[in-house]
Amino acid sequence: MCDFYQQAADVIEKLIEKKGSIKGLTYNRNVNVKTSKTCYALVCETLKYKSVIDRIIELTPGLDKEFKKNKTIKYSLLVVMIYELLFSSNGKIKGGGQAKKLLSHYQAPINSALARMKIQKKVSENIDLLPDNIRYPITLPRYVRVNTLFNNCNENCIKDVIDHFKNVDQFELLSKPPKLQTKSITKDNGIIEQQTTIILGEKEFYQDLDFPEILIFNHAVDLHDHKMLLNGQIILQDKASCLPSFILSPPPGSVCIDSCSAPGNKTSLLSAQMKNTGKIFAVEKDTKRCGTLIKLTKRSHCKNIETINDSFLNLKHNDPKFKDVEYILCDPSCSGTGIVNRLDYLLPTKYSSDEIVTDENDEDLDEILNQQGEKSKNSNQQKQEEKLVLNKKDLKKEKKRKLKEMKQQGGNKKLIQQQKQKDTKIPLIPIKTKEEIEEEEKVEEEKRVKLLADFQLSIIQHAFAFPNVKKVIYSTCSTHQIENEDVVKRAIDELNKNGEKWRVVKILPHWTNSRGLPIYKNSDYSIRMTPSKDYTIGFFVAMFEKINQENNITPQIIENAQKDIKHENNNNNNNNNNNNNNNNNNNNNNNNNNNNNNNNNNNNNNNNNNNNNNNNNNNNNNNNNNNNNNNNNNNNNNNNNNINVKQQTIKNSNVNSEESNKKHPKKKLKLK
Repeated sequence: MCDFYQQAADVIEKLIEKKGSIKGLTYNRNVNVKTSKTCYALVCETLKYKSVIDRIIELTPGLDKEFKKNKTIKYSLLVVMIYELLFSSNGKIKGGGQAKKLLSHYQAPINSALARMKIQKKVSENIDLLPDNIRYPITLPRYVRVNTLFNNCNENCIKDVIDHFKNVDQFELLSKPPKLQTKSITKDNGIIEQQTTIILGEKEFYQDLDFPEILIFNHAVDLHDHKMLLNGQIILQDKASCLPSFILSPPPGSVCIDSCSAPGNKTSLLSAQMKNTGKIFAVEKDTKRCGTLIKLTKRSHCKNIETINDSFLNLKHNDPKFKDVEYILCDPSCSGTGIVNRLDYLLPTKYSSDEIVTDENDEDLDEILNQQGEKSKNSNQQKQEEKLVLNKKDLKKEKKRKLKEMKQQGGNKKLIQQQKQKDTKIPLIPIKTKEEIEEEEKVEEEKRVKLLADFQLSIIQHAFAFPNVKKVIYSTCSTHQIENEDVVKRAIDELNKNGEKWRVVKILPHWTNSRGLPIYKNSDYSIRMTPSKDYTIGFFVAMFEKINQENNITPQIIENAQKDIKHENNNNNNNNNNNNNNNNNNNNNNNNNNNNNNNNNNNNNNNNNNNNNNNNNNNNNNNNNNNNNNNNNNNNNNNNNNINVKQQTIKNSNVNSEESNKKHPKKKLKLK
């Protein structure tokens, strides 16, 4: 038997047991890169057909029973070799071994089972047996982030990477984004969908329009053993996964917490945003993932990170070392339903973080679910338990085996009799239909997602409680509303139940097509990315900002005050016009000499109007008649003083509202 069959089988077995991700298990093995690529390809293709292969095993008479009898052949190896026999380009199994002998004996029934499946589904090609999500995968481009920390934050780091891809690797840099291709897809249920993809040649790439650090390549480009990746000059990270760090954007010298850090790509981007200054507390509970975090951030040349191997929820808010924390990134584990273009979703690993796309091991959330009051079982074990049926023959065999063991061990008659009584009480486990199993899984999934949402809320609520925090950013790679908009709504309602203390910030306002679902006020302030519109994994981001209570005067108060000023100006102009009219009436009652004098005064005042400001203009107009204008002048002065007071009040409020209240307590009452 060829070695790569066994290697692929070992990877699949660990994947089923939820012990890693595909690339994490294949490329982290102690084998050369060429062998890893062969193993990875075989694992991926086998997983595509896994559901079909499982059905073939069920439809082949005697194969399942024979396989269970042979303890030396693992289930994962059987699946790999059936794929090689039926669906690979080889069409045959290389090498020898017991697994090959077993499948050679059942080759005709296996082919017959495959033919029956095609007839039943009314298809002629093997690929048409695959589920829609595998047959029509959403193809996303390969995203590469330039690490601006490389070579001591060299200003030309982006240009250096682009030049290397162009001159050394012979890639062509496109001057503008490539064209899009849309095609119609008919699903199994008859629904026609439109699928759009980016058209990039295998040796083409372009620079992202939103974030210049991001370069975009054809999805088939493999950079896992590239020199620039290994030395930390570039990082493989989906564009969507970069958003939290880019949006939070803590300034150099600040203090941050990355609450759920592993494997560390977001953490390293935070470090780059801060130009390797200040301090980042990178928190990771799992010891193994914490090791990955340290390894990756070290490779990324991060020098301002302090790793904490503990749960973020265990951090004390009154700990002196966290007193200067102003920025917190919360990317807690989630259902991972936004992950596309990877094969991890075919496996029992239902819960993960978006960091799956970075090819690191995903986190097992069983402990989280248990802490929330839910016992989580391995889904593969559940299925095996549900399929287990103990018929009368099986019970007899099991009873005889136990009695035989007891006799061999010298058991007395009383113990043997007790064992007989126990054996008769073994219950039969009823067979469940496929529909019943699917319905139970659906209910179980809904419960678990709800528990995850509660856990996510607890993470961001813990972040809000740090004494000097200013901004908290929250993100998931989930498509569920309950984990995204609903968590944000629950958080902001709880925060502001005793007065407005925090607000949701409108992030990336120019992104008009990727907003949050319109389910509550300002829910569109968040970002919700989808593969069909943004060509990234499904992703959600929202940012909270603390309202500065001491120096804050709301925009509405300022707007109302400005309206009052405009109104007072209009009243003042009307008073001046009335004064002029009164003066003119008085002038008509005087003699011609007085009229001439008044006209001269008016002419002089008009000349003064051209040279003086508005306040002088008011005074000159008021001088049209010195005998009858005293009261009007007093009114005008009062109006002008009132305006000046309001303008000063607004100016002072923007600087210090408390000081303004002390200086002008009565005037502030007029600001509605």
